[in-house]
Amino acid sequence: MAYPANDNAAASTGVNPILPMLFRLLPDRSTGTSNDDLVSHLKSSGSVRSPQMEAAFRAVDRALFLPSTESSDAYDDAPVRHGFFHMSQPSLYADALENLELRPGLSFLNVGSGTGYLSSIVSEVVGPAMHHGIDLHQEVLDHAQEMFRKQKKDHIQIFKVNAHDVDLVLSPRYDRIYLGACAGGVSKQIMTLLQVGGVLVGPFETATGQYIRRVVRRSEDSFEVKNLKQVSFGRLQPSENSSGPKFVLPSLPWTPETHASQSPGFKKAVREVLLCTTRPESPIHLVPRDLLVKHVFGFMHPRCFNEPAGMDLKECLDGNDEATMEDEGSFDEVAARVRMLQTLTMFARHRRTQGAARDEEDDPRSLQHLFQMLRQHAGDSDDEDEEQVAAQAERHQEMDE
Repeated sequence: MAYPANDNAAASTGVNPILPMLFRLLPDRSTGTSNDDLVSHLKSSGSVRSPQMEAAFRAVDRALFLPSTESSDAYDDAPVRHGFFHMSQPSLYADALENLELRPGLSFLNVGSGTGYLSSIVSEVVGPAMHHGIDLHQEVLDHAQEMFRKQKKDHIQIFKVNAHDVDLVLSPRYDRIYLGACAGGVSKQIMTLLQVGGVLVGPFETATGQYIRRVVRRSEDSFEVKNLKQVSFGRLQPSENSSGPKFVLPSLPWTPETHASQSPGFKKAVREVLLCTTRPESPIHLVPRDLLVKHVFGFMHPRCFNEPAGMDLKECLDGNDEATMEDEGSFDEVAARVRMLQTLTMFARHRRTQGAARDEEDDPRSLQHLFQMLRQHAGDSDDEDEEQVAAQAERHQEMDE
C-alpha cells in the first residue's frame, strides 16, 4: 500500500506505520474492461502525465502479459499475483516511469523484471537502446522473452540472476534503473550501476517504513535521494551464492556511436589514446587511427578503466545535508500490523461506549466512516495480503463488540 509522503517529514520525523495498513482496506480499483479504459483511468487520476507515457501504456496491452487465469482482472488498477507471475499496480508503474523521465536512446535496467510488462512499456519510449532485466524465476523469464519476441523487441535482454550476485564493477552502467523489490542495507549498492546523471526509482527500506525513492547520481560518489511515497513491497531476495563468482551483465561494445553511453573512465582512456596518435613523441602514433577505432577499442571491456570500487558513497536525502550512505535499518511490518489491530480495537471500544445506535453509513464514529475519511489518501498497493488484513481487522472488531 502506498500513500503520498508528507514532503520531507516522512524521512525526518517518521510516518505512522499504522496508516498504510489501514489504507489497504479501502480502494476500489476496478477501472474498466479494456487497456484503453485502464490508461484513461491512469491519465484522469494523474498517474500518467506526459503524452509519451500515455502512448507507451496504450501501445502495451497489460492482459497479454498475464497468465490466462488472471486475465479477467487485467485492466484493474491493482497488483496481480499468480505463482511467480507478479505485476504491480499500473498506477504505481506509471508514477515510477514518469519520475524516471525517460527519453529515446537511454539505457535501462529492470531489477525484478517479471513478466516484462514494464520493460515493454519502457522500450516504447527509449527505443532499441541497451535494455536489460534480471529476475529469479526461469518460468517468468521464458514468458517475458516470448512476449518480447512477439512484439519484435528482441533488443531487450533478460537474465536469471539474483540482484546481489551482479558484478557492480564489471557490469555496465545505466541511464535509468527501476527496482521492482525493496532494497536496503548492502543491496543499496545497486545504485552504483547508475551512470553519473542517471536516475533510479524504486522502493528502499528504512526503520520507519519502505519508501519509493527517486535517486539521481550526481558524481562518482554522491547521490541525491528523494522520498516519493510510502509503500509495502517484497524485499530483494538474499543471495544463495554469496561466495561464488559474480554475474557480469553484458556491455555494449565500443563504437563511435556508443561512445557517449560508455563509462567516464573508458571515454577518457579512448580520448587519451586517440590524442597520442597525433603526437610524434608517442610510440602509438605509428598505429593507424582506423585500426584502433575498428579493431581495438571494441574488444576492450568498457569498465576496465573505471575508478576503483570500495569508495565511500554519500547521499543527500530530501534536501538535507550530504551524509555517508548507511544501512537505514529494517521496518517490522508484523509489529506494525499488530499496532494497526490495536488501533482498530480502541476505535471499536470507543464506538461501543458512545452507543452505536445510528446507521453505520452515517455514524461519524463508526469504523466504516473512519475508512471513508481515509479513502481520499489511499494510494498504490503492491501487497498480496489485503484480504487477510481486512479479515483480521473484522474479527478483532467483532471480538470487542
